[in-house]
Amino acid sequence: MCSIKKRARCLSGGGAWLLTWVVWIAAPALAEVDLSGNWAARNHEDTQDKTAGPSLVQYWGLPINQAARDRALTYTVDILSVPERQCMYYAPHFRVTGPSNMKIWAEYDAMTGAVTSWRMSGFFDLPPMNIYMDGRPHPGPLALHTFSGFATGKWVGDVLVVDIDHIKESFFRRNGVPASDQVHVTWFLARHDDLLSFSEIVTDPV
Repeated sequence: MCSIKKRARCLSGGGAWLLTWVVWIAAPALAEVDLSGNWAARNHEDTQDKTAGPSLVQYWGLPINQAARDRALTYTVDILSVPERQCMYYAPHFRVTGPSNMKIWAEYDAMTGAVTSWRMSGFFDLPPMNIYMDGRPHPGPLALHTFSGFATGKWVGDVLVVDIDHIKESFFRRNGVPASDQVHVTWFLARHDDLLSFSEIVTDPV
């Protein structure tokens, strides 16, 4: 038998290529995960957002500019009593930190059985959402903006990465921190048995 050093040398050059190739073909071709189910929010993190909401002028931890701070300081919850604002929804970026439960289910292609989209139910202040999985492009910058936005998804390993834009102007938090209609949201969803890890990156050029 050859020594450990000899074994290491044997793995160089063509041997290393062969090992890499074997590992590559052994990897699963698809890592799609079934995300369907009824998911309940847990309050072990983001507690202030999942309960009564953050206090007024409590903006720490948010990298907002002076314009956003000035806008937030003018906020009052009384605006929700104005008739034309009583049906306003929160945008997708609020779904991660907010107190809402949700249901997720798949829509399938009738011929191939492939998942064409993931559907997320709405809640009392969240619109239903459709995450397209069929590779369609995002619309142009002048296309309609909605409270649910336009979302496409792709699998990166066993994590669903969701790209969301075309979102209406909304609030980032319930104390009036604003999010413009140029906001861009990226979600990362990973299922671990009966737990769903749900995180996001939010960027807003305004």
